[in-house]
Amino acid sequence: MHIGVGLRPAVLALLAPSLALAHTRWFAEGELPLHETSEPTTFYLTVWAVVAAIIVAIGIYLERRGMFQLSFLHPRRDHAYTRAASTFSMIAGAFFVIAGTHSYLFSPNLTIESGIPYTLVVLQILIGIAFLAGIYARVAAVGLALLWIASFPVAGVVAMLEDVWVLSTALFILIMGSDYFSLVPWRALAHLTRRYHEYALPLLRIGTGATLLVLGFSEKILRPELGINFLAQHHWNFMQLLGFEWYSDYLFTLSAGAVESLLGLVFILGIVTRLNALVLAIFFTVPLFVLGPIELAGHLPHFAAVVLLLLFGGGNRLKIS
Repeated sequence: MHIGVGLRPAVLALLAPSLALAHTRWFAEGELPLHETSEPTTFYLTVWAVVAAIIVAIGIYLERRGMFQLSFLHPRRDHAYTRAASTFSMIAGAFFVIAGTHSYLFSPNLTIESGIPYTLVVLQILIGIAFLAGIYARVAAVGLALLWIASFPVAGVVAMLEDVWVLSTALFILIMGSDYFSLVPWRALAHLTRRYHEYALPLLRIGTGATLLVLGFSEKILRPELGINFLAQHHWNFMQLLGFEWYSDYLFTLSAGAVESLLGLVFILGIVTRLNALVLAIFFTVPLFVLGPIELAGHLPHFAAVVLLLLFGGGNRLKIS
């Protein structure tokens, strides 16, 4: 199927931010030299900081006014949330099994070849199986949190902060469990964590947001050479296709990082969560039609977390307003 010339800029306008958000290291292979530029970096970032401040201010206003809450998306059936929580646990488990069987820990850049111990990858697989089958899911969640902490010395602080979603996933499953589809539940632990149910979604929201915020800086704003290298191979700078020839690949990379970080910040603050999740869901969905099922398999827990936040909101705890 061929896309008409007139439609290509519009398609790329949707596709480019999605790919910028979705892919670790922008498909870069090996180390790239640091990018040196004469462009006004401070001016670019100042403009984006002002844009971000305006959007956050609008989001706080909308949140306090109860506007654009998209509450109609909230499922009305009984036990919808507990079923969704159990489904999320199973999806996360499937991802950890897939990641482990493909020899990486949490994200594709943390491979056995890069120095990740084989033992940690195997533990990830076992935790994934426990989530997938519902075998002492809460105990496995504790194990996942400990695995994330244990990975700091071998993976590094930045890499683990990029994967802080792993910790929020562990905390969410520890609180909510996988009781609805559980083969071997631990009822006593479920009783102990029930009092913290109202914190499950906020923790998941903050972890998802923190991952986006860190990735926006670590992979784009602070390492623009990754995006520039990618755009040199794939002409997806849609701003130039739309006629803005002055919109360089460097500026495009900084802009992608700013947008990603802004989406993360909105999640962390807990404002217009469903609206933010809807935007992010679109960014996650578009590449599926281009890159196929492998794109979904590589981002299962991220997509599942966004869908949870889209349907059930970000909770009333741990938010700015």
